[in-house]
Amino acid sequence: MEGFWGSVLSSSVALLILFAIMGVVYLIWSQVGVRKKRNYFKELHNELAPGQEIMFAGGIYGTIKSINGDKVEVKVRSGAVMDVSRYAIQEIQR
Repeated sequence: MEGFWGSVLSSSVALLILFAIMGVVYLIWSQVGVRKKRNYFKELHNELAPGQEIMFAGGIYGTIKSINGDKVEVKVRSGAVMDVSRYAIQEIQR
């Protein structure tokens, strides 16, 4: 019976080590993706300028009229001008 518990203990430790390694790999992999996304949006929000065609996270397209700090005036297709946060902008249409 003692040999049985020794093998259970050793296999449990091996399994815990495997899970720990998988957790570390997942943590590193997810941090790389978050860092890339953070840098992308940092550059995007610094590149904003009047006259650019943009797309919001919700899929609305518009043209930047002016930028006032964190607020951006955007003209949409209907001719309406909306005040939105610069952080709601998802993409610059090039």
